[in-house]
Amino acid sequence: MYLIICCVTGVECDPDVKCTAWIRNHYVFLHEQLDSVFSGLIDRLYQYKVINQAEHENIRRQVTSFKQNESLLSILGRKSSEKIEMFFTALDETGQSHIREIIREGTGTH
Repeated sequence: MYLIICCVTGVECDPDVKCTAWIRNHYVFLHEQLDSVFSGLIDRLYQYKVINQAEHENIRRQVTSFKQNESLLSILGRKSSEKIEMFFTALDETGQSHIREIIREGTGTH
């Protein structure tokens, strides 16, 4: 629970800790709801250096949004808490703040 709180609410946490609990706890919800490409999220994550060029291209190469989200979530699971915070910022900036809010409220039951 601490990892979700630190990543979503911005409470200070160890920068070496991977914030992956929120992915596990909300995987199905995120997988179904993220608009990773058409919203500009992937490009924003690349711009913020959350993902590198190879990761960006790998996500873009996926044929379906299902596969794109799967790739993105897999990549995010290996990122630092700082990168995860930037992911949440990118969500807000690409019109997907509702996703962050649902995770914060704990109502993404998947």
